[in-house]
Order: sequence, then structure tokens, then C-alpha cells
Amino acid sequence: FGRSPQGFSGNLAPGKGQRPLFRPMDMAGFNLVNTLLFPTPESSYGIADFPEELIWVPKNLEPHNTSPEDCIPCLLLSSPSARFFVLYLHSNAEDLGRCYTFCSMLRYQFQVHVLAVEYPGYGICPGEQATEETVIENASVAFRFLREVMKWPLDGIIVFGRSIGCGPALALAADHAVYGVILVCPFLSVRELCRGFIGMLADLIDERFPNKDRVGFLTSPLLLVHGKKDTVVPWTHGRTLFEACRSRKRFVSPENMHHNTNLHSDASFFVLPMLQFFSLPDYDFNDFRVPQWVFDKRMSPCYDENSYAVASVAGCPQKGQEGAKTEPIVPSNSSLLQSTHDGQPITVRTPTASTGPAATAVAAAAAAAEAAV
Repeated sequence: FGRSPQGFSGNLAPGKGQRPLFRPMDMAGFNLVNTLLFPTPESSYGIADFPEELIWVPKNLEPHNTSPEDCIPCLLLSSPSARFFVLYLHSNAEDLGRCYTFCSMLRYQFQVHVLAVEYPGYGICPGEQATEETVIENASVAFRFLREVMKWPLDGIIVFGRSIGCGPALALAADHAVYGVILVCPFLSVRELCRGFIGMLADLIDERFPNKDRVGFLTSPLLLVHGKKDTVVPWTHGRTLFEACRSRKRFVSPENMHHNTNLHSDASFFVLPMLQFFSLPDYDFNDFRVPQWVFDKRMSPCYDENSYAVASVAGCPQKGQEGAKTEPIVPSNSSLLQSTHDGQPITVRTPTASTGPAATAVAAAAAAAEAAV
């Protein structure tokens, strides 16, 4: 789908005495719909990328009572004295590395903190084929991290979903009165999206991401952006969702915007509506503290505990895999910071100089942000 959809997963259970429904899309544990929704592109980053911005969040939020297989990689980009945290849920053709520049643009353009969540099987996130349930689970863990660990108030959180990311975004926002919701190129539901391509055969597909049902439960302000030249998800999906929303809302439907259009290519597509609708930027001068344990690379399955090294190439090569490269967990250009959590010391890496893809993306994003308005 390029940048695609997401929603609720309900099985079509047969009634008593009825024969089970035939599911041609689900055979021997392989689900074609999930594979199409979440194609899992090759990882664009590794455990050593984005120092002091790539973090790990345990699903139980307990760093000393978890396993690496239960920790979710996220990007945490901070902005000085920002009031808002944008929780970003990316499209199905991206991972954290591919959306890094866009998230940096959000930070610099609107002066907000950004927390971007990885999906199971994407990038260096552990897990098998992503599904509606597992993607919503990861999004929910990130939301709980903001609320329970960062102690961020509900009225300081903006949930942002793009394409497939609109599914988990609405799943969260339907249950929590956050400050605002942003949907870019959303879809009514997976079944309704498929109906436009395969007609009545769409009824054979188990429903996923019922956004058309969830949007009615929104109490938060909604900014919805959907270009009229979108050939992946027809813009009428966005218009129908907008009409079903009962909270304060704004619909932006640019004539020349496609599904994967750069949202910063024209200020009228996204930048100006964001600034106007949410009255950005806004500030909070209270202390912003990130617990040091989130940077502990030992919470990643990519961390090699035997040699105290980490994978430095994109993805997580298996031990002994040909071509796998490693580098020391504490390279020579870094200093050590000792911290504690629940009385247990944690050593994290604090780079003295930022180089590589992260620094390049930051510089590009900063330059683009200055020229955008």
C-alpha cells in the first residue's frame, strides 16, 4: 500500500450449526491480508544508529523485569520547553529509519517532542509478521510510556497516524481524550478499502481497523488531511471519516496531493493547517526528564552480550551470520553515564559528537524547517 491502513480485528465467527467460513486469505498460519498490509521493508537502521534518540520501551514498562523480545524500539526526539508530545505511527512502507527525517521536521517545524513507534518485525523490532493486534499493542505501550513513565498529561499529547498508522491512532484516540488527533490519508476499514478493488469478495476478509466505527467515539479535535490524487486510498474515505466525526474538526483535501506526497512540499497541505488548528507552537518550562534506562541497548535482541558488542549494520544479523559487523558498545568517541533505576546501576552511552545518518538527517531537517514557513 505504500503508506497504508490499520484498524480493528474481528473474526467472522459462524453461528451455531453453521459451517465455518472459508477463508482463502488465511491458510496454514499464513495470512495474505496481513502480509499485504504490513510488507515489512528491509531495515534501514541498526542498534547503533540515532544515539540518544533510539530508545527501548518494555511492554510491561519494567526494565529490570523483562526480556529483549518484549522491548519495543522507538524514536524519542525532544524539543526545548515544548508543551506537546506527538505520538507518531508510521505507514506500512516505513520503519523508524525511513521516517526519521519527517519526525525531525515535526520537531523543528512545530517545536514539539516526538515519540515514533516501531511495528513488530519492522526495523530492529522483535516479533513475527505484524498484525492489527500487535501493532495496536505496540502503540498502546508507547502511549502508556508517555503517561506512566514520562508522566505526560493527556492534554499534552497529539496522536498522529499516517496511512496504515491511522488504524492504531484511532484505536488509541477513541479511548483517550488527548489534545488532538492527526490522520493523513486514512481509510474507512481494511474491508472497505479492499471493496474498492475486489468488490463483494471483500466480505470474505476478516475486518481490520474499523476506523469508520471508531471515529464516532473521538472527543479530541481532529485534523484530517487527504489528497484528491490519492490512488492508494481514495480521498472519499477521508471525507466520510470527517463527516462521521462529532468533535471539533478540520478537513484539508489538496487537489494535487498524492498518497505519498511530501507533506512539507507545500505549506498549505499540512504545515499551515497544523499551526492554525492546534495553535502551535506552545511551551511548558517544567523539567523534561527521560529515564536513562530507555537507552540501555541490552534491552534489544540485537545486543550481543557475549562479546559486549552491538550490530552496526541495518537490522539484526544473527550471531555468526556472514557479513555481520559489530562495534564496541562504548566506542572511543563516547563517554559513560552512570544512572540507576530501582537502585540498580545502568550504563548508557553519551556521544560527544554526532555523526552518521542521524546527524545528516537532523541537519537536513533543520535546514528544511527554516525554509518551510
